Amino acid sequence: MEKIKRDFMRREIRRLALCAAGLAACLFVLLRCYPAGISYGPRLLLGAAAVTGCAALRSALYVRAGMNALTDNDAFLLDREYAEPHPVYKVWQGEAHLLPSFIVCRSRGRLLFIPLDKIERVEQRFDRAGLQKIPFAKFIMDTGRSISVGFPLIPSKDSDAVFGWIAERIGSEKVKRW
Repeated sequence: MEKIKRDFMRREIRRLALCAAGLAACLFVLLRCYPAGISYGPRLLLGAAAVTGCAALRSALYVRAGMNALTDNDAFLLDREYAEPHPVYKVWQGEAHLLPSFIVCRSRGRLLFIPLDKIERVEQRFDRAGLQKIPFAKFIMDTGRSISVGFPLIPSKDSDAVFGWIAERIGSEKVKRW
């Protein structure tokens, strides 16, 4: 479990560092274009650092919540399966590790553990953004809980590969493609 947590936090910190650098660049341009705001410069940079720190804390809390939901047997199984070679595909703001009995997914700053034996059905849906359709997967669990994972537009082959893998593992009758 430590390797999963370490990998997740390393990638999240890298993502947050890139976001913080972008925010600092925007603040720098703002301060250069609006010279009267120079007196507010340190406060703005402190605010940017506070926002980045809160986002990092949010990611750490999601890791803890995700790992607390697992049983000891699940944690042992995850450790063993994660160490072996497995397919990894891009999802929106993260990646999905397809393990023999779990899907470990880092998406939108969350660490998700989706056990394959508890999936009731998977639906492929599309969100509209302008003229484009953005694919996402909606996992409906046997507990009634649903989990949504988005896919990037550019490598659409990733969503096809993930849905094919899921259909192979849990049965094509449980996978609904629109």
